[in-house]
Amino acid sequence: MKKNAVIAQSGGPTSVINSSLKGVIDTLTSSERVDRIYGAKMGILGVLNEELVDISSQREEQIALLDRTPSAGVIGSCRYKIRSEEDLARIVEVFKEHNVGYFFYIGGNDSMDTADKVNDLAKEKGLDLRCAGIPKTIDNDLGGNLQPDGTFSICDHDPGYGSVARNTAINVLEANEENKASYTSDPVLVIGVMGRKIGFIPAAARLADPERKMPLLIILPEALSKDNGRENLEFIAEEVNRRLKDYGRCIVIIGEGVQVGDLGILRDSFGHEQFSASERTVEQVLINYLNGVDRKDSKGRAQSRLIVKGIARAERPGTRQRRESAYVSEVDRKEAYEVGVWAAKFALNGESGFMSTTVRIPGNTYRVKYDKVPLSIVANSERGFPKEWIAPNKVDVTDAFVDWAMPLIGGPLPEFAEFKETLAPKLCEGYTPAAYRE
Repeated sequence: MKKNAVIAQSGGPTSVINSSLKGVIDTLTSSERVDRIYGAKMGILGVLNEELVDISSQREEQIALLDRTPSAGVIGSCRYKIRSEEDLARIVEVFKEHNVGYFFYIGGNDSMDTADKVNDLAKEKGLDLRCAGIPKTIDNDLGGNLQPDGTFSICDHDPGYGSVARNTAINVLEANEENKASYTSDPVLVIGVMGRKIGFIPAAARLADPERKMPLLIILPEALSKDNGRENLEFIAEEVNRRLKDYGRCIVIIGEGVQVGDLGILRDSFGHEQFSASERTVEQVLINYLNGVDRKDSKGRAQSRLIVKGIARAERPGTRQRRESAYVSEVDRKEAYEVGVWAAKFALNGESGFMSTTVRIPGNTYRVKYDKVPLSIVANSERGFPKEWIAPNKVDVTDAFVDWAMPLIGGPLPEFAEFKETLAPKLCEGYTPAAYRE
C-alpha cells in the first residue's frame, strides 16, 4: 500500500524556500510511489495540531508558481522547539493515523534536530517512516568548517544565502550612489544587516566592490571584541574617520550581532537572539555614537565624533532581505530545488535520518554535487565565519571570501553610470560658502 508524505518548514524563510518545497513535490509526484502529499500548516505545529494541507489536491499551475514565490507563506513556518516526549509521541500518532511514510523538514540546524528526534522515535516505535532534512538558512551557518581546498565540509553553502548575498551587494551598490549624492550633508551611511552573530551576510557587501574602490567598511561580529561594546564603537569611529579623511564619505555595513552594548534583545524558543525585535539596533547605537548624542552640550546640541561636517544616518533593510523575489540568485533558486529533489530521492530509496547537502567541487570552475549527511551530525550544529577570511584591518574580508561567494549570487550585478570628474577651469576667486565660515 502506498504511503503518504508530509513536508514542513521551520524558522525564518528565504526567497527560495519554496523551490525546495517544489523539488520534493515534483519528485514524489513523478515517482508514483506516494499516495497523498501534505504540507504541515505552520511547520511542526501543523503536525501537532493535525492541520495538514492537501498539496496533492492543488492545481498544477499553483505548484508551478512555487518556484517563483518567495518566503514561506504558502504552507507556513514556525519557531517551535520540541522539548517533550509528549510532543514526539503526538507526532508519531498523527503520522500513523494518516499513513505517513515520508517526512521532510526544511530548515536550519534546529529543524534538523527535530527531524532527527522524530526519526529516532519512529524507529523506536516501529513506525515505517523515512525522515529527511532539507537545509535552509540565510545565515549560512548550517554545515562544517572551511577546508584547505577553499570549500566547506558537510554543506558548502545553504540555500537562501546566495540570494540574500545578492540582495546585500545590490543594496550596497545603490547605497553608494546615494552616499555620493548626499555626502555634503550626511557623509556616513550605516546599514545594519541580518545574520545574528555570524558574518556571512555583512561580508557579502564586498561582492559589490571587489576592486575596493568604495569607502566601504564591513563590520563582522567575529572580527571585533565579543565583550567590550565601547571599545568596538571607538574602533569603528576611528575607521570611519580614516575613510572620511581620504574620501569625505563612508558606508558602513554592520552585522546585527556586533557587540556595541546592551541592545535589549528578545529570544525565540530555541534561545536565538531576535535582533529585529530588540529595544535598540546596532546601526542606531553606532550612529548615536558617531553623531555624539551621548555628549550634548548645555544647549542640547550633539558633539559629533565625525571629522567632517554633517551627520551619520542609518538604515535597516530588515526581513525584506530574506524575502524579496526581485533579487533572487538563479544559482540559489536552482540549488534550492535540487536539494529538495535529492532529499526526496534518497527517502524514496528507503534511506532515513539524513539531510541533503550541497558539496562544492574544488577547482577554478564553479560546480556542485548533491550528497547527504546524517541528521545527528547537523542537529544543533553551527559554524562561524572563517577567521582566515577576515582582513587584517578587521573592517573588511579577504579576496578568498570573494572568490568563494561570487558564484553564489547568480550572475552580474547592475552596472551604474560613472562620470569622469572633468571640471571646467575656475575663473573666479576662491570662495567659502557663508554657512561654512567659522
